[in-house]
Amino acid sequence: MLALNEVIKKEIKEIHKLDIRGKICPMTFVYTKLKLEKMSKGQVLEVTLDFPAAVKNIPSSCKRQNLGELVEIKEVKDKKKEWILKIKKL
Repeated sequence: MLALNEVIKKEIKEIHKLDIRGKICPMTFVYTKLKLEKMSKGQVLEVTLDFPAAVKNIPSSCKRQNLGELVEIKEVKDKKKEWILKIKKL
């Protein structure tokens, strides 16, 4: 039986990152889809983006195509609007 810390470390290792700042729809989803298709079930993709429409479009497209489910949306507050989406591969 794995200790809680070991489980957390294992989950952290399975987080993939994708930076699509500067990209617009539909390319935001295309890049996300390509990355998710290379991942294993249960892994998490952390997508950093700055295109407001993609915050809604990426999760809905992932769900519609049964690629992934949204785990978290986090708005990064700094000089300009950015978001981090965490999507779990289905």
